[in-house]
Amino acid sequence: MNNFEITNHFASFYPLGQPFMTALSKALIHKQFKKGDVLRRNGHTPMIWYVQDGLAKGYYQDQEGKEHVTRFWKQDQVMLLASGPGHQTAADRIMLLEDSRLSTFSDSSILYLYHTFAEAPKLSSKIILNDRNYSEQRSFLCSLPTAQGYAEFQENFPAERLLLKDIASYLETTPGRISEIRRNID
Repeated sequence: MNNFEITNHFASFYPLGQPFMTALSKALIHKQFKKGDVLRRNGHTPMIWYVQDGLAKGYYQDQEGKEHVTRFWKQDQVMLLASGPGHQTAADRIMLLEDSRLSTFSDSSILYLYHTFAEAPKLSSKIILNDRNYSEQRSFLCSLPTAQGYAEFQENFPAERLLLKDIASYLETTPGRISEIRRNID
């Protein structure tokens, strides 16, 4: 995927002028990650990522060390890392579930774009709103009966590329229950 396709993806959130699109394109940094790599918010990790190719999950670990999956991202989606406690629109850890190509911006580039172009704050708001809406999908799926929630999950996510335990964690059920639902479908 080239920078033009990525900037067009951002333009789908909010109309962007050509000067901003050019600056956005120049600021993009492309990175390759291996399956199992983890992104965490720290002073050196960008907080916004665009998935060119691949698959990722957002998660946290509770006090007993149990992992809770809160999000999945696939190609052509924007991932946000939380920048502080209480930030509910993003994950604080993101694990790449496949070898993945991601694009990002340095913090200094984000600040430059934000303070130089009038579209940047509006684009930022639209990205955060989209992320919040996407995160609410989990609450909706978990509110449904498990079999119905799993059926809806399959329509929105590449279930065949995800581990059973991750799907079960996301849907707040057990791997055995998801296995049972799969057997009944076949």
